[in-house]
Amino acid sequence: MAARGITLSDGVLVLDRLRPEDMEAHLAGEDEEQARRFGWWPRRSGPHQFRALLAADERDWDEGGPRRRFAARAGGILVGGCELRLRGGGRAEASYWTFPEFRSRGYATRALRLLAEWAFPKQRILRVELHVEPDNAASLAVAARAGFAPTGRRTSEGLLVYARGCAKRPSR
Repeated sequence: MAARGITLSDGVLVLDRLRPEDMEAHLAGEDEEQARRFGWWPRRSGPHQFRALLAADERDWDEGGPRRRFAARAGGILVGGCELRLRGGGRAEASYWTFPEFRSRGYATRALRLLAEWAFPKQRILRVELHVEPDNAASLAVAARAGFAPTGRRTSEGLLVYARGCAKRPSR
């Protein structure tokens, strides 16, 4: 399922594939907060890691792998991204990020809504879950604004589980 032509938009935010020319903005957008939340602090990405990310994305899309990563753009500018990790049984996990200078503008909420609304019919997903650190107030607010509800469960790492279900069963 190649995604070269997949573009999702709500009129303000566009989700599409990361491209080689995004490297500088992507690397500049990483900060300690993002690195800590995604578990790779104190390491930072460099050109080698970005190129490996693009290659992994290409394989996942072209070979039906488990990850669907999107760049998030506003006015043509890379502002962050989101991804869907397919887990089988009609279930997926999502994550999202916004680069520091673009936070608190609603981009993460828009990205998460677009991702979920695309995933339900196109990936035949019945339920999308988010795993959020309890102290991440911004991410918890994004989850709620994007229609995700707390499940009352935690992951083995202590992350809160939020979920959103498909309004109707995806057709085959």
